[in-house]
This record gives sequence, C-alpha cells and structure tokens, in this order.
Amino acid sequence: LFSFTGGIFESIESGPSGAEELAFKFALNTINRNRTLLPNTTLTYDIQRINIYDSFEASRKACDQLSLGVAAIFGPSHSSSANAVQSICNALGVPHIQTKWKHQVSDNRDTYYVSLFPDFSSLSRAILDLVHFFKWKTVTVVYDDSTGLIRLQELIKAPSRYNIRLKIRQLPAETKDAKPLLKEMKRGKEFHVIFDCGHEMAAGILKQALAMGMMTEYYHYIFTTLVSTEVAELQMLCYLLLQQ
Repeated sequence: LFSFTGGIFESIESGPSGAEELAFKFALNTINRNRTLLPNTTLTYDIQRINIYDSFEASRKACDQLSLGVAAIFGPSHSSSANAVQSICNALGVPHIQTKWKHQVSDNRDTYYVSLFPDFSSLSRAILDLVHFFKWKTVTVVYDDSTGLIRLQELIKAPSRYNIRLKIRQLPAETKDAKPLLKEMKRGKEFHVIFDCGHEMAAGILKQALAMGMMTEYYHYIFTTLVSTEVAELQMLCYLLLQQ
C-alpha cells in the first residue's frame, strides 16, 4: 500500500532545498525504513517549490497535488500562502500540516488543520521556566505585533504571581532600525531581554546590538521565533564576538 503526501515549500529561485523541505524528506524516509511504524505502507511524496509570499502560486500547486490524489499537504510556512492552501484543504477535506504559529480561535473552522508549532501557552510557559531557571528578577519583553503579547501571556502575567519586574516595549513599525529602542534599553541597564519578532528582524537586532556594544557578558537575550534560515548570519556574529 502506498500513501502519497504533498509538500509545498518556499524557496529562492535556483536556490538549494530549505531546512523544512529536508526535514520533510528525512521524516518520510525514516518512517519508510522503520517497518514497525507503518508495516504495510510505503510513504511517497510530491514536492513543489513556490516563491515566498506567492499565495496564488501556492493555491495552484496545491490544486495540482490534490489532482494527483495526495492524502495530505505539508506547508508552505508563510502566512498568506499557508492560509490559501489551508482554505482549499478545508473545502476538500484534506489534512493540512503547517509549521507556522497560529492563534487558535474559539470557532475552530479549520477542521483539517494541524500545526507542528507549539501552542502559545506551552511556549509561553517554557520561556517563563527559563526566566526562573536563570533567576532573572528584571525582564524586558520586546514584541513586534500584538500576536507577540498572546504568545508571551504567561510571562506577562508573571509580576502578579512571582517576584519579577517586567517592562514591555514594542519594536518600531515599518522600519528595521532598532537602534533608538536599543539605546533606551542600554541607558536603562536592561540586561535580560526577550524578543518576539521575525527571524530577519532578530538577525538585524543582533547586528545592531553588536555595533552598540550590547553583546557583552552583561546582556542576555532570548528570541522566541528564531529559525534556521539565519544560522549562517548568526555564526558570523558569533565569530565576530570571539574576535573582540
């Protein structure tokens, strides 16, 4: 028995396979090698690549895969493209597997949707556990948009339950220049900071913090949404720090 699964992944034109695509292939191949998991089934897949943020192309690729008879579709990860594929899967009753964070609404209409991203309450509790583990008594939370406050709600409620002083700041809108905000934090001696922002913004913040002398042993940062696409840039940052 063969089970056919579709994977839709964003990529740069003519670029190498991304981490999610490699993980998808690895997972299916691992299951196929372990015959105790699905002893009478072999998993096969169809992979389609799309441009980032191209929801029309994502919809077209999803329809192509559904016409092939896929049992489920994995990806894409960016919100606009993922929502387009999710809508099609819901209409046709096909499971849709995603890796992006999504706020769960009360009227759960996404019957065929499942996310591999941890739910906000689990993620928030994990970050609070880290704060307790490091024995931080003062913490600054820096968020990009309102969903960040949802993801970090357990930490935001901490001052009323624990001996933690919390300061909340928002990243500037429509700009990647975080230097004015970082300057305020440096002036206020805010050494324990939790950032909730996209991976591109996270890499930019680290570069700006490095330029402003805020990557010393006194500063400690936690990023909630850091992903593997920026690993190379972060390795470069670590190298620069070691040279100081």
